[in-house]
Amino acid sequence: MLHKRTPTHAFRPHGTFLTRVDGRLIISDVTGPWNKELVQAWALAVQPVAMGVGPHVGVAVIHGSMLSTPEALLVQRRCAEHAARTLGCVAHAIVADKTVEGRDFVESSFFKAYEGVLPLAVFYTLDEARSWAAALLNAEQ
Repeated sequence: MLHKRTPTHAFRPHGTFLTRVDGRLIISDVTGPWNKELVQAWALAVQPVAMGVGPHVGVAVIHGSMLSTPEALLVQRRCAEHAARTLGCVAHAIVADKTVEGRDFVESSFFKAYEGVLPLAVFYTLDEARSWAAALLNAEQ
């Protein structure tokens, strides 16, 4: 007797993240490259944190590589839609210095993923992202 197996496409999360709250910023240090499973795990971990912060800006500080799969960017968009709609997220910032692999190559893909969902900005330093986020959060008040 033949057994039909349902194919699974789940992989283990590629990449790592560590999230912290700094005032009204939710800052995640993310080491890439990453896949959709990492984005899903990251979103699940951040959700309870975001619910306690109120209006906030999410900041991803990228280390290693900014490369991600197209599926990961699609999940990122869905997570951003959810964050904007239900978690009080007003914008996202990406911090990637010049040493981050793929920065120039994939930056435009991130802008496309966030288009029409949330404001997105990409910076070389966390201080630049903090200033931009503070201006947005002050405008929200």
